Amino acid sequence: MADEVRITILSENTAAEEYLSAEYGLSVWIEVDDTCILFDTGMAGAFAANADKLGIDLSKAVHLVLSHGHSDHTGGIALVFDRSPEVIIHLHPDAAMPKYLAETADRAKSIGMPGPSLHVVKDMTGRCLFLTDVTRLTEHVFLTGPVPRKTAYEKIVEPFTLDPEGRVPDTMEDDQALWIETGKGLIIVLGCAHAGVVNTIDYIREKSGCTEIRAVIGGMHLMSADRQTIELTAEALAAFKPRLIAPNHCTGEAACSYFKQLFADIYKPSGAGTVFTFQE
Repeated sequence: MADEVRITILSENTAAEEYLSAEYGLSVWIEVDDTCILFDTGMAGAFAANADKLGIDLSKAVHLVLSHGHSDHTGGIALVFDRSPEVIIHLHPDAAMPKYLAETADRAKSIGMPGPSLHVVKDMTGRCLFLTDVTRLTEHVFLTGPVPRKTAYEKIVEPFTLDPEGRVPDTMEDDQALWIETGKGLIIVLGCAHAGVVNTIDYIREKSGCTEIRAVIGGMHLMSADRQTIELTAEALAAFKPRLIAPNHCTGEAACSYFKQLFADIYKPSGAGTVFTFQE
């Protein structure tokens, strides 16, 4: 099991320190197994600017993991390759597809991978690993690949589409999460958990063979969820008995407020600059 894990939030909707930049989106720096992993790249360049201020050398990134193809998680891919041209990018094939958010009955805006990021993925196909199943990154780090949707209440409520006319629903099959196996349980890092945070944790427990949850960090995509969904999600999370819960980004103010109250002893805010250190 991993002896030491260090996780730094490079960019997020908020900043934990005044000298850091806040930017809608998410980017997480993970140090484990003597390997540096960048999980998502935020909307633009905040992750790189914050990395410099935090003394994190992005050129040491061995793996770049994309949780899904939305622009607020893939906007900085070109910057990553400028800093670390030998990095290996891990993504689902659908992450590079056009993606939209319907604004009206016949019009949708693009929210997919920005042009510069898409160009990198297409030009650097030899450095891309397109994943459709559970994948091991290092001795103790794994990616889920697509997550089965089983819960009745975890649904995509936003009008995500695959066409600019807003007619073809995007079921977000590219959504994936990362987990780290430690002697004290699983550390789970989420991008947006479009497949549902409960579905994601259940799937990770099944595939890892470990039921103990040490930490859940990242976006839980409850910002458009109704109160019942938030309560059912919280109830399921409580049943997992995590030791740390740090929701951010797309989790939404209502869900974060509810979780903060319910999980008072284990809840931690996680804006840009927040560092989590786990040791055996």
